[in-house]
Amino acid sequence: MSYSRHCMTVPPTNNHMGPQYHSIVGQKLLYVDWIKMYSLEVQCLCCNRGILKNDRTNYSKNKILFPIFVMEGPPLWCMIQSMVCPCCKFRVNANNGELLCSLPAYARQAYPVETKYAINKHSHLGISVMDMMDLLMPIYRKGDLISRLLFNAINRSYLRRLEDYYASYMLHKKESTGEPQPYVDKEGGYVTSYPPLGDTIRDAYDAGASNANTPWKISDHGRHTREIQSVGCSLVFTQDHTHEVTKNYFEKKGLGAVALWDCANESGEISSAVLVPSTKTIHFAHAVGGLTRRPSFKPTGMYSDTWPNKAAFWDLMFKGLEGRLGLFHYIQRMTKTLKKRHVDHYLAISRLTNCIYHYHVANYNNLLKALKEGTLSGCKYSDSEINDMKNTRIFKQRYDKYLRKEIRPAHIICNMLDDWFDSFKCSTSDQEQHPARGRKDPITGETLFASETKEAVQECKKKAAYLQDPLTLDQMYDVIQPSPNSTHQLNEYLSRRGESCLESFHLTWLILATVV
Repeated sequence: MSYSRHCMTVPPTNNHMGPQYHSIVGQKLLYVDWIKMYSLEVQCLCCNRGILKNDRTNYSKNKILFPIFVMEGPPLWCMIQSMVCPCCKFRVNANNGELLCSLPAYARQAYPVETKYAINKHSHLGISVMDMMDLLMPIYRKGDLISRLLFNAINRSYLRRLEDYYASYMLHKKESTGEPQPYVDKEGGYVTSYPPLGDTIRDAYDAGASNANTPWKISDHGRHTREIQSVGCSLVFTQDHTHEVTKNYFEKKGLGAVALWDCANESGEISSAVLVPSTKTIHFAHAVGGLTRRPSFKPTGMYSDTWPNKAAFWDLMFKGLEGRLGLFHYIQRMTKTLKKRHVDHYLAISRLTNCIYHYHVANYNNLLKALKEGTLSGCKYSDSEINDMKNTRIFKQRYDKYLRKEIRPAHIICNMLDDWFDSFKCSTSDQEQHPARGRKDPITGETLFASETKEAVQECKKKAAYLQDPLTLDQMYDVIQPSPNSTHQLNEYLSRRGESCLESFHLTWLILATVV
């Protein structure tokens, strides 16, 4: 048999193997004994005075092995040493998570399980499983998928071994006499211990996230909390409430969770995220107070979906803070009243955004030049093709990163909104001054505007004065220089308004809460 200091692997033979031996070829047996393997003196976790001594293994007492489930196929099997303190008689297994944390790294890594997840008394999940869980669980919160993958790995491994067994018999048929012996049954023979189910995996993941049995002695939950608490702000931040994430929240009523209040700084980092029982100021004031006490959190401007509401509160918390109404929410108040199935829906949105902001002239001219010369996409576009593309999603998705937005003055926004409304409405009471120039959908016969659109436009005209950026255009964007090998040599711009990052964070929380 091939083996390392603590691991033994069952090797194949050159002859046709019996079914019992063939079924365990390639499986690994781990001997978890830190005294014999590494000559370590492990201090007692209870009294911190005695040195733990070996007592017995799980196999010597009960003739059983401890399974570690992995993605490669059948589990790893472990002989676990039970250790006892001679002073306080404290007993602990050698694969206990807290004990593993006290070992040197070279010994701790010999046991293929992360210490924070070494909490189950009956089985452990290997590193290959935990690496997959760390990627899938934040999005797919149920553990059923991981459980199915573990069962599937064992089943596929059994089928491959079954095929190999009978193929080996045909190869050595001349040496064999009689029919081959039946292969080991999968249930109760090849498989004697089963992977945990989805609920158990999820509970293990949640427990591991709050478990401080790590080499750095802090849990993932505590580390993430401190990372958020260390986020600062030097220019502008964005704050908002979202209700969607709490709709499917586990034990929502017991927690008193009605909404999530959060804020992000100019680079999109989340500075704070707390559950609140309502959108009243009193219920998120404590979180804002925590922001004011951070030495690195010194903003000069703020974006909010309710500005100028609660302006007095924000001025009290941050002296001299310039508040603004968020561009995303300002546009959304009108676009959410439009009927999405209408043939002119995206054309109306494109013209609406043009009423509120325009692209920086130099950036826009450079982009047009790159499109016409074909240095950006490898295809040369004509003026008519570019104009047609501007009325579709493609233009924004592909080229918005090369353009900076400049908010128009309030009086120009109001004037252009009136003209935009007249361009797409289908009826009017003043045909001479404000004629209706819109059309009904040729298929459904519906109008583009709903009954709430007119009121939404009027309210947005009143709030247009709070829309302009609090800083200069150069301060509102981070610039990414092009690669020296780039043919178009266009700068890319990252907005510091922070709203898009905050809304993306809301979407992530919505996915998590939906699958819980």
